[in-house]
Amino acid sequence: MNSPKSLPLCPACRKGHLHVTTRNEVFRPRGVEVVVELLASKCDACGVQTTRASQHEENLRRLAARKQHYGNVLMGEEIMALRKRYGLTQVAAARVFGKGKIAFSRYENEATYPDASTTLLLTMAIDMPGSLKWLADKAGVEIPLWRERCEDAVAAPSNPKNMPAPRGGLEGA
Repeated sequence: MNSPKSLPLCPACRKGHLHVTTRNEVFRPRGVEVVVELLASKCDACGVQTTRASQHEENLRRLAARKQHYGNVLMGEEIMALRKRYGLTQVAAARVFGKGKIAFSRYENEATYPDASTTLLLTMAIDMPGSLKWLADKAGVEIPLWRERCEDAVAAPSNPKNMPAPRGGLEGA
């Protein structure tokens, strides 16, 4: 057991000391329960809970490690990263992929998971961004950061992600 003097001081009350605690986050991709134990700290004086930088890094590692249990199911972070990379709102992403208004909120929070056809489209958009542009054009949705991402791809030494978009790249973007 650590002596109080070796424990970090609480950033909230500056009187108590932080003790490591854990909590379980449960995910259910396609009905398979995946439990991830996450780290936090709790003050012995004021009871505030916080996550220290080292705990945050470890939690991110643990969350990423759960991917092995997902098979072809996309994690919420992967879906959110795609959407944010191109500046799409959840509602705009839902229009691009033909889903309801709150679908992307539910996918990103892993309250539900995309069906097989949506997973395939999302994976295609991640692997081949030109397909995202095509889908968005067909849905009448502007991709706010499309030009910037095309410029990023042109500046990159290799172009493994099928950038820029088909039909001449930046025109009309």
